[in-house]
Amino acid sequence: MSNGRPPRRVALTLAVDERAALRAIAVRRGEPEATTAARFVRAGLAGDGAELDEPPQRRRGPKSPPRREPRAGDGCPWLPASEHNTAVARLRDRYPSDLRHVPNHLGEDRALAERIAALSVWRAEIDAGLHRDPRVELAFSDELARTSRWLEERRRRTR
Repeated sequence: MSNGRPPRRVALTLAVDERAALRAIAVRRGEPEATTAARFVRAGLAGDGAELDEPPQRRRGPKSPPRREPRAGDGCPWLPASEHNTAVARLRDRYPSDLRHVPNHLGEDRALAERIAALSVWRAEIDAGLHRDPRVELAFSDELARTSRWLEERRRRTR
């Protein structure tokens, strides 16, 4: 949506817990809160169908660490390996019917491990009250059902 004018600032009002969640995400990403907030706004606009220009170049703030290719056994960057098995077990206990096809040991199956770990982190965020919109719960339930179907298909193919 470029109109030749330089980008302008916008002020956002956040509740205390929303600001704390934004701050925590910014710290994890190693970037200023404003940059993180701008990413979320752009993602929301793009998700709503807006055609966006490239985001402005970062002028200051910490530089990202050099990226390396993930290796087997690295786990998920947003869920430490030490918490992975516990989180997956907790999720399986909570949704035994949907996750009945999750093997006891995820082993080297990175796609499966990441998907289940992502669901466990998402569930933990919902339970912690980080998402006040009830549509997040519906989206989680939808993804859980999709994952259940995906697991069932994978199981059928490996028989």
